[in-house]
Amino acid sequence: MKTKIFNLFLVCIFCVFSILPVYSAEKIKVTNDEVGIWIFKINTKKYGSKIKPFVTEKLTTPQKVYEDNCFDLVVNGGYYDVKNAKSVSYVVIDGVIVADPNLHTDLIESLKKEERLDKVLSRAELRILENKRHKLKFDIARHTDPIKKGWKIKHSIQAGPMIYPTMDLVNEGFVIYEDDMVKSQSADILKRRERTAVALKGKYLYIILFTRDHKVDAKELKDFMKNIIKADKAMAFDGGISTAINYKNISIGSLGKYQRKVKSFLIIER
Repeated sequence: MKTKIFNLFLVCIFCVFSILPVYSAEKIKVTNDEVGIWIFKINTKKYGSKIKPFVTEKLTTPQKVYEDNCFDLVVNGGYYDVKNAKSVSYVVIDGVIVADPNLHTDLIESLKKEERLDKVLSRAELRILENKRHKLKFDIARHTDPIKKGWKIKHSIQAGPMIYPTMDLVNEGFVIYEDDMVKSQSADILKRRERTAVALKGKYLYIILFTRDHKVDAKELKDFMKNIIKADKAMAFDGGISTAINYKNISIGSLGKYQRKVKSFLIIER
């Protein structure tokens, strides 16, 4: 009788584990070979369906999102208004726009006066595309760039600027020149700051953080994507003190463990 009960127990255990998702130890490969630079590498062919944006109603930290949900990784995402928690970047989840900068009327009016509206609204975004056979494809493009026939946007998260292979800080509304001099800049893009960035290379998505121990400007970021990552495409997420990520026992903020509350995130589900 005891043998039968034990055998039944083993069968139950097998059934439970057989329906659980199984991941290799290489689901997310982490490297920190240089002080202040963290690289997270994910195979999109295997785990692409686990990668998506996440948006909160109130501003919160990646650490809080990580602790409250069954996510493997949480990293800060797009731009937002710290005063009213409204998004300054588009976010699409499951084909639905969940964050729309057009709803931030004060921002829209201000950008119109500065003649930057179209530039800001068309900034770069990470796209996860899906076809009729539910095959996924990752891309980085400007928000207004057309989508190839047969594909649709399943998820996307906007920030910018596009870093590689082309970078145009003026046409994405990050830099304004007057008489060949910098009149203004957004996101301290010409200064050395903490940065969050994503890159695509073949089937891999790279999430890269430059912390306070290795700050970079836009040009240095582009050189890194070209010469170190050897990326096909790359773009920046929100940076500066918004730079933050959580993965297992790794918790990074721009000022050490401190994390600023933000609006949107890129997450990887378990």
